[in-house]
Amino acid sequence: MTPPGGHPAVNADPGVWAWPPPRPVRTDLFAPAGTPKGESYHRLGRTSRYGWWTPPATLAVLGVLMFFLWVAMALAVTLVAVIGGSGLAPESMRVGEVARLAFGLLWGALFIPIVVFLVRVVQWRRTGSLMSVEGRTRSHWLMRCVILAIVPVGLCTVAYVLLADRFGLAPVSPEATGDGRLLLAAMVVIVLLVPFQSVAEELTLRGLVMQSVGALGARATEPGGSGAVARVLRSPWPAILAGGTLFPAIYAATHPGEPWTVAALTVLGLALSWLTWRTGGLEAAIGLHVVSALTQFTLCVLQGGIAAIGTGVVVGAGLSPGAGTPLVLGLTLLQTGMYVLLVRRASRRDGVRAVSAA
Repeated sequence: MTPPGGHPAVNADPGVWAWPPPRPVRTDLFAPAGTPKGESYHRLGRTSRYGWWTPPATLAVLGVLMFFLWVAMALAVTLVAVIGGSGLAPESMRVGEVARLAFGLLWGALFIPIVVFLVRVVQWRRTGSLMSVEGRTRSHWLMRCVILAIVPVGLCTVAYVLLADRFGLAPVSPEATGDGRLLLAAMVVIVLLVPFQSVAEELTLRGLVMQSVGALGARATEPGGSGAVARVLRSPWPAILAGGTLFPAIYAATHPGEPWTVAALTVLGLALSWLTWRTGGLEAAIGLHVVSALTQFTLCVLQGGIAAIGTGVVVGAGLSPGAGTPLVLGLTLLQTGMYVLLVRRASRRDGVRAVSAA
């Protein structure tokens, strides 16, 4: 019970000073912090290595990485345009519709390594805590959520096809894309990149944002942790509001005059943020996002709107079809409500953990 060359500890842990030690003792100062015990998903960022500098350092490094990502994508677009026969002058640079689609999706997908870098290097914690309270991706639960999402997304897609004419929307027809090779190339890009782009959005909005906001509140045992502000910040609602309204706020600022789309994005974002907290991980949000985004982009291509992707007419947030019209809000409410009910029932039946192990 006495450390070598020292004095007995007041509250000594026999598991630490017993010889030989019954469990490995961490001696690496550079090892990531472990997952906080007995905490909800939004609080997993408040690790033993968390400090006042963590939020500003995360924002600063995020800004730098986004700048370099923008430069890299601009160089890639320029290279593709030059290879395709365009000049270097801004007015002469052109890339094909499929290439523009690929670059737009790739831009979002590259947020995966950025978020992983921020969590592992800047916040110095395990990347698995970004996925769930169990410190890993719960593969079985993720596949279950993907299957559950097929039903509400399928019903809303059928409703959209039946109601598109009444709202003045383009009909769904493979002939609208024109060349069959263009349709095939666009579908290959969508199938290969949309899942990664959807996962990247959830890692950023429901993962990094929610956990960064949830980590602001001090623990009850820490200085200032008993105050009203700390109690509010420890609750899940600031994190849910931040993760659910950040993207709609950015969309509203960049696309004024589209209240229906902003309202639908807010409903979807808040529902996915609540499910993330309630199920203790990103699997439920990723399940709906991937299935809905694949459907949305496919419908856009079948309507001949490949060029609209990335311009704001189509957003990669798993939004229901019919953006810009009251139809999008109605379909989003229907799709999201059905999915929330299905996931809540399945999570109770499967005993999905919502709090990290004590």
